[in-house]
Amino acid sequence: MRSLLAWRRTVRADLPALRAFLEADEVARVGFSGRLLVEKHGSERELKLPSPIRGSVWITEAESPGSIKGALLYHPSRLAFPIFPTESDSAYSAKLDRDLALLCSSFTPASALGLSSDVERYEAALALSPRARVDYKLMSRPLPPREAISRNAPLPAYPGLSLRRAEVADLEGLLPLQEAYEREEVLTPIHSFSASACRASLGRTLERQLVYVAEEGGVLVGKACTNARGFGSDQIGGVYTLPERRGRGVARSLVSALLYELDATGRGSSLFVKPTNASARALYLGLGFEDIDDYRADYFEA
Repeated sequence: MRSLLAWRRTVRADLPALRAFLEADEVARVGFSGRLLVEKHGSERELKLPSPIRGSVWITEAESPGSIKGALLYHPSRLAFPIFPTESDSAYSAKLDRDLALLCSSFTPASALGLSSDVERYEAALALSPRARVDYKLMSRPLPPREAISRNAPLPAYPGLSLRRAEVADLEGLLPLQEAYEREEVLTPIHSFSASACRASLGRTLERQLVYVAEEGGVLVGKACTNARGFGSDQIGGVYTLPERRGRGVARSLVSALLYELDATGRGSSLFVKPTNASARALYLGLGFEDIDDYRADYFEA
């Protein structure tokens, strides 16, 4: 028996079912789960729902009890991350969209992120039109066999270049790279650069993510990091090399070092990349990544 409304707000008792749903396709959903996972004890992490004043998670359930087939995250940052079910019943599919518009009309998102089909459907349901849109290809890489990992230890691209894990103390040294990355890869025509937001974002990344840097002559010349950490998979992003150091394998060395750590701990890896960035796509394809689906980030306000 279906409930009166197709969607309902998630409560704490739903967290085991939500975890199972997110883990079922974590390559596409790590951006959702990573925003809800918090550290519990040591490396152990658990799902935590956002404060109902600042955000929420909505779910739509399958016929079987305790089973979720669609979810929507409204993050406190005003990001919407929709995951729609593949609904064969056209009448119920229309109800999903109508009920979503009814329940979520009070939330004004600044951005939406996810599979292109889900973002498009979310915007259609709420009659939203993005002011800026960035298309990506979602890619993932199979975890290599355990015996192959030790043979793939990363090496610096050339003599004089060193690779290492970054620490919180690297914030000042990394700021120029982060600013250059945001200006080149992140800012859309409706956004302007903010030094304070850049510093805050980098600080959170150094605290919560895996960050690798390449250094030459005491100068940081490149970086690569995770930008979402799920249950058993991580999303890679923030890959950047100074323009004058490009074409020498710095990015490949950095991503290889990051992948080596993820592989060694048995964690999967995914990323999304602009289809127009031919050099980045060639790098990821060369490292074993494969195209999974179309992905996009839409922005409704700066």
